[in-house]
Amino acid sequence: MIREILREGWRLVTKNCFYVFLLWGTNIIFSLVLTIPILSLLQDNLSHSLWSSKLAVELDYFWLLQFQHSNENLLDKLPILLFGIIGLNILIQKLYQGGLIAVFNNPKKNHVSDFFYSGVKYWYRFLKVSFVAILLLAIIFLLNSKLDSLIEYLTKDLNSVLLDLIFRSIRYVTLLFAIGVISILSEYTQVFLALKDSRKIRTAIKFTFGFIRRKFFLIFITYLIVAIFGGLGAIVYNVVAIFIPRSPFYFLILTFILQQMLIIFRLAITMWLYATEVYLFNDQEAEVIQK
Repeated sequence: MIREILREGWRLVTKNCFYVFLLWGTNIIFSLVLTIPILSLLQDNLSHSLWSSKLAVELDYFWLLQFQHSNENLLDKLPILLFGIIGLNILIQKLYQGGLIAVFNNPKKNHVSDFFYSGVKYWYRFLKVSFVAILLLAIIFLLNSKLDSLIEYLTKDLNSVLLDLIFRSIRYVTLLFAIGVISILSEYTQVFLALKDSRKIRTAIKFTFGFIRRKFFLIFITYLIVAIFGGLGAIVYNVVAIFIPRSPFYFLILTFILQQMLIIFRLAITMWLYATEVYLFNDQEAEVIQK
């Protein structure tokens, strides 16, 4: 069953692969908005400086400190721009998520107009679910911080590195599991709202909680496998990047191309995750016809 879900989900992605480039283009636009101010500062500081040839090979921390001090006022404003872009990106990604879920649910209506119509239709509902998920994650991280303080208090007089390692490992695993469960609950709640065309967030969360409880193993293993594929892509990139020399300068172009390939791969994995969720939900909630 898991193999079938992964296979059919990937087929949905390949049939709608052009949406990957829409997501990629949006990512490039946001990246340019963030990097152009930094690029302008670097050009002003390095265009007529001997530092430019040296920094192409390795970072000089003395120059970095000097650069930060000289442009302190402008650099202090970059976090505001960063958080603004992050917030705008979240809003747009919710729009795209609604469109993708609708397209995967009805592959015959995969036109761009259908994509954006569905995205706008479900955008506000998805945003409310995301807000609830963010609150739950904030509570989880707060409890995790309290638990870390408790572990430190309990182990400070024991002088046992092994015991401290065991406790902290359990804490990290529990934290990752809790984040995964909240993410799954959020994703499938949004799938329910779209596929059932419902506006009732509480009803959707209640139904999704019961659905995940009944099919937890199937849902969690599918989610985990897709996440592992995404992690493997990052590992392969980091391994390959180690063997790419930093000089001559044109090798940086190769690094940039690999980075963009990794971004496209991650976006495809995200689409694969949505596709498996839609397929699994439809399959498990399909009406059984009695002969």
